[in-house]
Amino acid sequence: MLATLMRPVATVNQNFRTVGVEWTAGNPNLKPEIQTAYELGAELKFFNGRLGLDYTYYYSETKDQICAPRLGQSTGYIFLNLNGGSVINKGMELSITGKPIFTKDFQWEATLNLSGNRGTLGDFVDGVDVFYVTDAQQGGVKAGSIPNGGYFLGLTGNKYVEAAGTGGYEYNPATGLIKDTQVETNIVGNREPKLIGGLNNSFTYKDWNLSFLLDMRLGGDIYNGTEYMLTTKGMSMRTLNRDKVEFVAYTKNGDTYEPQTYTYEKGQMYTVNKAQKSGEYMIQQYWDQYAKNAYNFITEVNWIRLRNVSLSYNFGRLLKKQNVIKGLTANITGNNLLLITNYKGMDPETASSGSGTGGSGSVGIDYCGVPAQASMSFGVNITF
Repeated sequence: MLATLMRPVATVNQNFRTVGVEWTAGNPNLKPEIQTAYELGAELKFFNGRLGLDYTYYYSETKDQICAPRLGQSTGYIFLNLNGGSVINKGMELSITGKPIFTKDFQWEATLNLSGNRGTLGDFVDGVDVFYVTDAQQGGVKAGSIPNGGYFLGLTGNKYVEAAGTGGYEYNPATGLIKDTQVETNIVGNREPKLIGGLNNSFTYKDWNLSFLLDMRLGGDIYNGTEYMLTTKGMSMRTLNRDKVEFVAYTKNGDTYEPQTYTYEKGQMYTVNKAQKSGEYMIQQYWDQYAKNAYNFITEVNWIRLRNVSLSYNFGRLLKKQNVIKGLTANITGNNLLLITNYKGMDPETASSGSGTGGSGSVGIDYCGVPAQASMSFGVNITF
């Protein structure tokens, strides 16, 4: 039985004592999670081991998943640990290794890793349409998992009402703007990438070695919360023209939609729903409405990153005539030196609340995030 009284928690900080309350209710009826997993794979070698292939298909289902959904305030708690349902993951992993060139003085070794996962949330707590992550509700979207076979790494939010068959949106005569759904539970994105890959190459010529790692990710939606914030504050390039807005919206006429261009300008007056509105007011309302449409800030992202590149030299041959130093290698390494992507935000790998966020995490939400730092380092490894 769930107790509704808050249990005090006392902590001591130097000479002061503070008293707070627990946020998460205990549950004596918790059961252990049960995971069932299957794997099917093959490992193959060709040409005396110079070409290798390792393939795995996997399926796993975790039942009685322990989770902590939010409670009503009347309970006295914010969260409750309980056995909420099942999580299903299935996908494949492929690794290809090769030595395209292998001579006395020159060797080229390469490894390609590819993986793709499809995660879904199965049965869940009755009455919960979306299992939200508390620390990943930024801007106009919320990170959450969709029960009954929906995305595990889902995104929900408000959006414009589509004019079916036109590729555009409906006009709202009550506001003089584009109509929105006015609810934030629409499924607007899937943060899970379709494919993750990495390519590692190593080239060795006598005592020199050059290696580099390329990481890539194909697919997966990212919400640009930074651009959302800039738009709502009037600091985005999108809002640069403050004197005029123009958009196309559709009005239904019988069984068809008819497009019309609407324009609002500073210094003008307009009749909207039988009321007089200034151009300044309509321009402000337009951008407020624009920010509510989650799709205006969501991008299906692809990227390739030069994760690191390293050049080293082994001085071993020069040390053969002495017995003090047994090995000496010098290297210079660069990290995050190049990023190729269609994403217009700071960094497609940012997560608004970090990697420690529970539930489905905050990956795919970029909210004033800090991009990965490019760096260079030099090192010397000495063995005595």
